[in-house]
Amino acid sequence: MNSKIVFGQYYHAQSWIHKLDPRTKLICLFSLMISIFLITNLYILLGMLGLIIVLVLFSKIPVVKFLQGLKMMAFLMMFTVIFQILFNRSGNLTASYNFNLDIFNLALAITLLLIYFILGKFVKKFRLLTFLLILAISLLSQYHFTFSKILVSYKVNIYDEGIISSLKVVTRIIILISLSSLLTLTTKPTDLNNGLESVVKPLKIFKVNVSIFSMMISLALRFIPTLINEANRILKAQASRGVDFKEGKLREKITQIISLLIPMFVIAYKRAEDLANAMEARGYIPGAERSKLNELKFCYSDYLTFIFSVIILGVIISLRIVL
Repeated sequence: MNSKIVFGQYYHAQSWIHKLDPRTKLICLFSLMISIFLITNLYILLGMLGLIIVLVLFSKIPVVKFLQGLKMMAFLMMFTVIFQILFNRSGNLTASYNFNLDIFNLALAITLLLIYFILGKFVKKFRLLTFLLILAISLLSQYHFTFSKILVSYKVNIYDEGIISSLKVVTRIIILISLSSLLTLTTKPTDLNNGLESVVKPLKIFKVNVSIFSMMISLALRFIPTLINEANRILKAQASRGVDFKEGKLREKITQIISLLIPMFVIAYKRAEDLANAMEARGYIPGAERSKLNELKFCYSDYLTFIFSVIILGVIISLRIVL
């Protein structure tokens, strides 16, 4: 399995987080997520990020695993920061920059973009850093140098609330991804399924079959990395036949995407059919009462962790009311 895909994978290690009951992990995860969205102060949010970093270190899982999960959201975080800084006009004016776009700067920007797209075919790593470097060079040339007749002049105003808001959004994204990765990396799929089934048992009051619901969630989480690997395998197979998803007109790209989606649907259906046959062969009956080989039991560390997460949620709610 592709080691770069973190979500949905289990990483074996000897840590107290691995030994926690899956129900404790799920409840604490939801509690911390609620706390994160209730926080409005940047410093408190950064404190929560520090807590998550400590948990990551205590899990004895390589930090690279978590960075790989964050890497997938790097472009989203980058554009979030740019969007918030450029378009958030609330707060005090922090800085103001005047840019002049002339023919030389326009030609430089186009040349740098062409170099970026050409190098992108050969250099797959550091594409985000390369894009940021090109953007910085283009803006610096427009800010400091004017060699010919100015085509367009524009001003960029940066407000303190825009910077703070962008930091809040990025910090929340990092915390949410890290928490989700921490749950799946430290919990076996079987334990996660059993824990989820136990946590959602109160839904039986509303006549929801919790065993089927938890099984669906568990299978969905389990198949995310599998389907991503299959998609990568199809992309490599089509690339070896000369298909380039980054080139061509819009109509050609739509055709190329369809050529990817059709085998993906076929593979997903085949995998689901194989899994259904395997479950039937082992006597699985949807909704039937089943015993478990390893019964879930709380221990002192579970109670302490649960109390700690509830205290954090209570403090955050109190601060939200007071502040």
